[in-house]
Amino acid sequence: MFLTAVYAKYNANERQDLWCSLENTHMMIDGPWCIGGDFNVILDPAEKQGGRPHRMYKSLDFSSCMDNCEVKDLGYVGPKFTWCNNWEARRRIWKRLDRVFVNDLWCQTMQNNVVKHLPRTGSDHRPLLLKCYNKNNNSIKYFKFLDFWTEQPSFMNLVEDVWNSNISRNALWILQQKLKKLSKRLTQW
Repeated sequence: MFLTAVYAKYNANERQDLWCSLENTHMMIDGPWCIGGDFNVILDPAEKQGGRPHRMYKSLDFSSCMDNCEVKDLGYVGPKFTWCNNWEARRRIWKRLDRVFVNDLWCQTMQNNVVKHLPRTGSDHRPLLLKCYNKNNNSIKYFKFLDFWTEQPSFMNLVEDVWNSNISRNALWILQQKLKKLSKRLTQW
């Protein structure tokens, strides 16, 4: 697993080195990857409150970098904004500058990921708490049929074996039980 902590420069031109560095790192990563921290830029005008309206061109380099790195934002739980300039109310600005991104391999390894925005204490930023685990919750798991199974030599034998099993009752009950048994066997197979 790879973890990259980010503390981006305030100036957009100075952040260019960070974007290049992350894209170069992406080329070397071969496994689950998590990138998190203070990116000092927002992705959407809705991630800012107060001050001048956000111009989307200011987000393009950041957005392109995350796309090129093939990562996605994990979202968050808690208050929307992670940073505040702490000025008087009429000049106060709030932004979501802090976030966590992960690649597909991270999501496959850690199926449950939660980013929580914690209370600000002594800083203009909210700390982020990332909880990630792969233990299954007790939710219902639905059967998914995979097309490539039909190309396997033993597929038809498995289906015939299940379908030829002796189950008695009415026709719909028999169908339901055979499909249930088949899905269980295919999942184990």
